[in-house]
Amino acid sequence: ALTYERCIGESLSVIIEGEYFEAVTSKEHGGLCREYVPQLDHLDRTIGMQCSEPPHIILRKGLITAIEYRFLSEHMFEYMVDSLLYRPTTEDKCAAAVNVFVQWLNVVGMWNSVGSIYKEWRLKRIEQTWDLFHQKLNKDESGKAYLPAIYNLIQEEYMKELFHDTLGFGVAKMIRRIGGVDHVEDFESIREVSIRADSEAKALELANSHLKEKQQFLAIGEVISPIMQVQS
Repeated sequence: ALTYERCIGESLSVIIEGEYFEAVTSKEHGGLCREYVPQLDHLDRTIGMQCSEPPHIILRKGLITAIEYRFLSEHMFEYMVDSLLYRPTTEDKCAAAVNVFVQWLNVVGMWNSVGSIYKEWRLKRIEQTWDLFHQKLNKDESGKAYLPAIYNLIQEEYMKELFHDTLGFGVAKMIRRIGGVDHVEDFESIREVSIRADSEAKALELANSHLKEKQQFLAIGEVISPIMQVQS
């Protein structure tokens, strides 16, 4: 994000300390889920830069090049559980769940840059990740002091609210990342301007529709289905 924002010039006030807080969060999550969080070797607070040595790459780059990670859903689920469910408050869990799962919803728009088979594979990973997370929270017995009927009702309403919040935040971020300053490489890497514009238009249309109708969705499969129907 800082690279794009610097291009605007000094008229845009940018707080480089944002990179520092991201690094602190990464370190905290590393303590909770060491297996799936990269070790932070160096952070330069003066220029706001974090470095990752080759051959390590971020997940987004792997998805752009159509790499199929065999245990991606399971690893994402384990990271979400370890970094979210052991946080101190319910509010932290909800906010963090939204931000983590949003990363999935934010990379579904590359209709023209990957084949239909890989698109289906990637969307299936999104569905599996959320289903695993949903099942895990449904097994949480911390509220068993309630009568079963009351407990089940409260849990069902909580999961529905969390799902709608996650979906709404996710599609809102899709819109921001396409129309705002901080673009995503998924679209930026499409060299043909007309193809990139068409893909962005489809993603924006889908995001706008999902944002307006988020309360109508009851399961992640209902979110995935319209995406699968979008033609390349």
